[in-house]
Amino acid sequence: MKIFFIINPVAGNGKTLAQWNMHREEIFTHLGKQDFEFTKYQGHATEIAKRVSSEDYDAIVSVGGDGTLNEIINGIDGKPVSIIPFGTGSDFGKTIGIRGMEDFIGAIKKGRRIHVDLPLAEFPELSISRYFINILEIGFGAEVMSFVNRHKSFGKYSFIFGILLTLSKMKKFDVSLVDNDHEKYSTIEIIVANGKYFGGGMLASPDSNVEDGLLDVHILKPVSRIKSIVQLRSLINGEYIKKGYSFDFKSDKIYIEGKGIRVEMDGETVGRLPVRIYTGKKVDFIVP
Repeated sequence: MKIFFIINPVAGNGKTLAQWNMHREEIFTHLGKQDFEFTKYQGHATEIAKRVSSEDYDAIVSVGGDGTLNEIINGIDGKPVSIIPFGTGSDFGKTIGIRGMEDFIGAIKKGRRIHVDLPLAEFPELSISRYFINILEIGFGAEVMSFVNRHKSFGKYSFIFGILLTLSKMKKFDVSLVDNDHEKYSTIEIIVANGKYFGGGMLASPDSNVEDGLLDVHILKPVSRIKSIVQLRSLINGEYIKKGYSFDFKSDKIYIEGKGIRVEMDGETVGRLPVRIYTGKKVDFIVP
């Protein structure tokens, strides 16, 4: 198999570069010598993926975190994808069973493919649209990720610090679901999930299926700061849904209106409400 590796050397606060240098010979021993390129700036992985999609490669592999993978899936055209999860969060790998090098090597050797949904998010007021592969968040989680991305030197603790800081200034906000007869909600957080995990391993959407063509939507019920801290464990292990802490449904499309609330997807803040999200496009993913 002829593979092209796209490597984000600064992912994981620079740990991706060290991990790639450590494991490169192991990869080439198992798979033969392959081509690769390092990204140099934000958006570069998208540009590389667009170029490589027209060249003679059997697959493109993302080496980094969910943000790197997001850039790649926004540039690919018809090529199968896989990942080596070296980034800060790397949550999508947990959903598809690739948590490290051994899983990746096994996936490539086995060659099993699944047809993963690629939801598209459109921001009508900003005239931009972008695919995501894992999870889109509105409100609380987006503010946390904004903190994490500005404090990557904290490593895995950046999520904890981000959560605590965001809790201290948390406010509920109102949204309207246009496709649901303008049904209105007050909330602190909306999760629109394709994958299962976010925030470095939190089980945000335990029943999500990346191949079912549906978005799993979880609208958290607003509570006080103290109750939010108490309920945080149930968000980490996914029990918040069973405990009735959220409004939950599945849909192939959703249009959420609101006033300027921050939105993040796949670990990167991208815009603000309103946003229209729908499924339809697929990408082949090589998994164990």
